Amino acid sequence: MIFFTGFIGTVYFYRIALNGIVTVFAILGTEAFLFWSPRAQQFNTKFNLYTRRNPAAEQTSVQPSDGSTGDLTNFNNTLITKLYVHGYGVAPANSLSSDSMKNEWLNAGDYNVFIVDWSEGNHTKANIPTVAQAITKLITELQSKSGLDLDKVHIVGHSLGAHIAGLTGKAFNGRIGRISGLDPAGPGFNGKPTSDKLSPSDAQFVDAIHTDAVPLIGLGINENSGHIDFYPNGGNLHQPGCFINRVTEVVDNGRIKEGLFTAVACNHFRSVDLFVASINPNNPKGVATQCSNFVSYLAGGCNVDAMDNNVAHAILGEQALLSKPYEKSTIGHKYYLTTTLSYPFFRG
Repeated sequence: MIFFTGFIGTVYFYRIALNGIVTVFAILGTEAFLFWSPRAQQFNTKFNLYTRRNPAAEQTSVQPSDGSTGDLTNFNNTLITKLYVHGYGVAPANSLSSDSMKNEWLNAGDYNVFIVDWSEGNHTKANIPTVAQAITKLITELQSKSGLDLDKVHIVGHSLGAHIAGLTGKAFNGRIGRISGLDPAGPGFNGKPTSDKLSPSDAQFVDAIHTDAVPLIGLGINENSGHIDFYPNGGNLHQPGCFINRVTEVVDNGRIKEGLFTAVACNHFRSVDLFVASINPNNPKGVATQCSNFVSYLAGGCNVDAMDNNVAHAILGEQALLSKPYEKSTIGHKYYLTTTLSYPFFRG
């Protein structure tokens, strides 16, 4: 039997009992441990649809149990369709992150918003192909029955959800309009072929935010994933305001379990916070600068004078799509910015 005993930073300690002998060992990051499960499982993926006609009461399709989109009567094929795919250990039914994402989108525009719930299987990366297949099936059904236009599809995925979005994009040969990866998961994906993870070819435009991209101990991938890649505060373990602010925020909303979990992985979840903040058009913009590294960025040593202004700078989050016309010049580079301690995070 395995028992969780505690953590220090991002090092998690477990006790494993074999034949009555208890051994303590450390795992760098929760997902690094949980990713070891080699077998995919059978489970349902739920698609909860929200629109301005039903902003609080979802319409639900379950895959593969019923495989029907008949209950999604509020789906409107003339609107942009947003899908949010959570990562490890989060149940959207009780998730402040999912609620915030959905609410900000519906406040900002008239969208079809799907919250993808794969919480029955989100404890291992072995299950991500199953979720990608379920999303692919849903989109295909909406194409054939409701006239969904792939150009109007935007999938946002956090952690493992980013790679689920990537696999879904691959199933459509990169024809989906946009994918946004929020700190795409690193353990089990760093150094792997692009066929296994989020990559620029998965959609017409792919943007990524990296907030825990630290080799060995970070939960986020330590390599670029999109046409444009953002590294707030260097993309490392020191995201301003982490832990205390997140615990306070979630506990105040009565979600103690989520508060403790996301506080431990705060840097990893900060990518979600930043994307949510970027949706509100009244908030300051997260303007980032192309630079060789974060130290040079802080020292003002980025060679921006030699670049087109639209390549030298880009806006993190919802408005990253403005950089699409310049993707040949942004791909392969890193964009840096600093943030404040708390919402709305950006300095403008």
